[in-house]
Amino acid sequence: MLPRRTLLALLPSACAATPRQRTGPPAGTGNSLVVIAESWHTEICLPAHALVSTPLAPLRAGAPAAEAFGFGFGLESWMRADRPGLNEALEALASGPAVVSIRALDGSVPPGAEEMVALRVPEAGIAAIAAFIAGQISEPVPPSLPAGAGLRLVPSSIAYSLHFTCNTWVMRTLAEAGLPVPVAGIVLRRQAMAAVRAEAERQARTPRDAGGRAADHAVRGQPRP
Repeated sequence: MLPRRTLLALLPSACAATPRQRTGPPAGTGNSLVVIAESWHTEICLPAHALVSTPLAPLRAGAPAAEAFGFGFGLESWMRADRPGLNEALEALASGPAVVSIRALDGSVPPGAEEMVALRVPEAGIAAIAAFIAGQISEPVPPSLPAGAGLRLVPSSIAYSLHFTCNTWVMRTLAEAGLPVPVAGIVLRRQAMAAVRAEAERQARTPRDAGGRAADHAVRGQPRP
C-alpha cells in the first residue's frame, strides 16, 4: 500500500470538488466568461444567453431558466464515484477515460465557488469554446439538468492524465477562445488560477483588447477532439 502522504498527494489530480458557499460576481455578457475554482478543481462558466446558436444550445432545453452553465473535466471513475477513494486515486496515476461535467446554474457561478475571475473573450470566443466542448463529447449534446439539480457527466474523447487534468482543460478552452494563455504544464489549480489572474490583469491594462489571439505555443501539441 502507498504511504498515506503519497495518496493524499494523488487525490487532487482526479479533479473532484468540495464546494463552499461564496457569493459570485454579476452575470457576464455575451463576450465574457468566468473561471471558478472549488477545492483543487477549476471550471468555466458561460452565460446561458451566449450559447444560443452554438453547438451547446440544446443544454437550455432542460434548464431554460438557467443564468449560466458550468463546464468541467475529470477522470470518469472519480467523477462517477459516490465516494471516491483509494482505487480512484490510484487510477489517476495513469491515463484513463474522462468526462465533461455540465451543470446549469441559478447564478453566474456555482454557490461553492471559492475563487472567481471574469475574462473578456474575442467576439467569437464563446462560440469557439462551445464548438470545442461539443466536438470532444462522444454523444449528441444532451439537455442539461434543471438549474441547481447537479452534474450531468458526458464521455469525453480526450483522455485524462496527470499531464492533462481539469486545470489543463480549462486553460485549453480559454486558448480555444483566442486568449493568450499557457496550456502545457498547467496541471494544478494554483497554476491555472495564477495564469487566469495574469490574463485578467493584462486585460485590465488593455481595456480595448478583448483578449487577442492565443499564442501558438498555447495549443500546440495538446490533445485534439
